[in-house]
Amino acid sequence: MFIELQQVLHQGGPIFIGLLILCVGLYTMLATTWFGLARVKREVSAADFGVSEYQSRREITRDFVVFELDRLAWVERRLPFIGILAAAAPLTGLLGTVSGMLVTFSGLASSTVAQPIDKISVGISEALITTQAGLLVAIPAAFLLAMLRKQTQSTHANLQRHLHRSLVSAK
Repeated sequence: MFIELQQVLHQGGPIFIGLLILCVGLYTMLATTWFGLARVKREVSAADFGVSEYQSRREITRDFVVFELDRLAWVERRLPFIGILAAAAPLTGLLGTVSGMLVTFSGLASSTVAQPIDKISVGISEALITTQAGLLVAIPAAFLLAMLRKQTQSTHANLQRHLHRSLVSAK
């Protein structure tokens, strides 16, 4: 298996290695943001935000705003960057396609009649592998990002419901 991975890395060319680094960064950000949002959701559903009969409406609102700016905003700030990384993956794959085609045409131009297939197959392989890898990275990431955005909106709505209930029960 290691030999196959090494062969794919070699066939994918330098753009493929950059795409792998992009993939690791993208999915690391997705995972950390997902787990961070899960923690925020637990805090929203379990916490009373210090609401007591002695707090005024102003103090309750302040506690909610501080919580929202501290915890939920951390998740929301990461979403655009995750979107940029997800959008960059197929474009990086396309860059690999162009690079592979340049290698292919270079091989066609400089090849002898004896071995033209060997020279052009390297470029075609690079073009196909990077295109496929870019799409394999981007498509699941786009779905996960959409789910993460939906969960963030849901958590924000739950936080607003908690605030409303707390304000109704306050003096």
